[in-house]
Formats: sequence, C-alpha cells, structure tokens
Amino acid sequence: MTFLTITPAAWYMAGISVCVVFCILLVLVFVLVFFGYIARQNPANLFHHKHASTPALAPGIHADEAEGEALAAVAAAVYLYLNSGHDEESGVVTIDNSRPSNWHAVLNPRL
Repeated sequence: MTFLTITPAAWYMAGISVCVVFCILLVLVFVLVFFGYIARQNPANLFHHKHASTPALAPGIHADEAEGEALAAVAAAVYLYLNSGHDEESGVVTIDNSRPSNWHAVLNPRL
C-alpha cells in the first residue's frame, strides 16, 4: 500500500491493470459463448464427417477372410507384447557413501 501513497501515478497503473484483466476476461467469456452457440447450431454435423463407403477388398479376398486376418494380426501383436522379455529388476537400491560426490561442490566452498 505504501507504493500507492508514494507514487501518484501508481493509482493510474493499478486502475489500468485491473481494466486490462477485466477486458481479457470479458473477451474470453464472449469467445466461449460464441463457441457454445456454434456447437448448439447443428451438433450432428459438428464432429461427424461423412465417410466414404468401405474400400473394396482385393480381388479374391472375401470379407470374412479379411476380418479373420485382422483378428489374427491383433492376437499375434497382443501375444508378442505380453510375452516379450522384460528385464527383471532386483528391487534393491545401493547407495555408496564411501567417497564424496562433487555435484554440490559449487554450493559448498569447503569441498
């Protein structure tokens, strides 16, 4: 509070800063209201785009075979992920205090 009593222009700076913050919040409210208005106009077509029909399969491949191949690929990927070799950790942390480390030598002038 002493800054406001010492400097006469401090009241102007404080008032301008409050007005700037208020204006930014007001603009933010208008932007959010505008986005809400746009979202309510036609919610069915807002995020859903019309997709083209399913692409044709290669000649000689039936839909059942393509689905079975996709399921086999997913099953193989899951199997390989679950059975992949992971490193076995011992779960023991070893801290060696026998020699000092120099990571804090800059902060401690005695080292």
